[in-house]
Amino acid sequence: MNLNVGVSRKIPVPLVLLCIFFAFLPDFLDDYETFYIDDMAWFALLFPCFIFSYYLGLYGGVFTGIILNAYHLSWFFYEKKFHSEDMIDESAALHIGISVITLSCSIGVGVLTDKLQNKQLKIQELNEKLMQMALYDSLTGLPNRHYFLRKLEHSLRKKKQACLMFIDLDGFKRVNDQYGHEAGDEVLIEVSRKLKELEDEDVFVSRLGGDEFTVLLKGANTHQAEALANRILKLLQLSVNDCRVSASIGIAMCQPDDTPATILKSADSAMYNAKLAGKNAVYVV
Repeated sequence: MNLNVGVSRKIPVPLVLLCIFFAFLPDFLDDYETFYIDDMAWFALLFPCFIFSYYLGLYGGVFTGIILNAYHLSWFFYEKKFHSEDMIDESAALHIGISVITLSCSIGVGVLTDKLQNKQLKIQELNEKLMQMALYDSLTGLPNRHYFLRKLEHSLRKKKQACLMFIDLDGFKRVNDQYGHEAGDEVLIEVSRKLKELEDEDVFVSRLGGDEFTVLLKGANTHQAEALANRILKLLQLSVNDCRVSASIGIAMCQPDDTPATILKSADSAMYNAKLAGKNAVYVV
């Protein structure tokens, strides 16, 4: 169970209770002559100041330090007034010094905590960028070959019904040759955008490289896969000036003894059969 005291972090309830205990401990001990206690016991306030600064950062720590020291000094000067003692003496200087030290602790730990959290956020952002670079294609934003193979291996390990589509663009080389790689990149981005529209929890789209894409369908039979492939054929009817771009799609059903290499090879072979059949076609093995 955690108590959500601050925005950035949660203080565990046992620690909160322990802080309350340390905050009232010096006052409690002072009321009992059985205990030998002197003014130094008020250094116990360092513990709650440290904990709140560590979990809540600078502002939470300073606020806690101010509240605790206001309670501490109010208690001290009330006791002196109650016993008709001089307000300013050596003990007053000591208590003020303790307050300065505990408040300084709150500020110091709070500053260090904020810096540490900023460092952690930067590291987290860097890790996310590295993960993006490692698993996603920089041009299209689709999962790359590495991510696809990981996903495919995971799907095969589950031994559930699935099928793989291997998509290769027809006419793409001509676009690159006549209009340059910049025009080819625009085609790849557009193809990726259209394929992304099909993504859901059962459809995983990726770019293997070049003009080759894959679609992994979980829980789909041959009929459902072929229906989706025909839909993809219609989506991928593109043109760049006088160059027509379409797709050839090979479909392979995942078998219990398949590995990522074997199912990928089957889908690749099916795709080449679709090209041999005249391109802009679907072939199922």
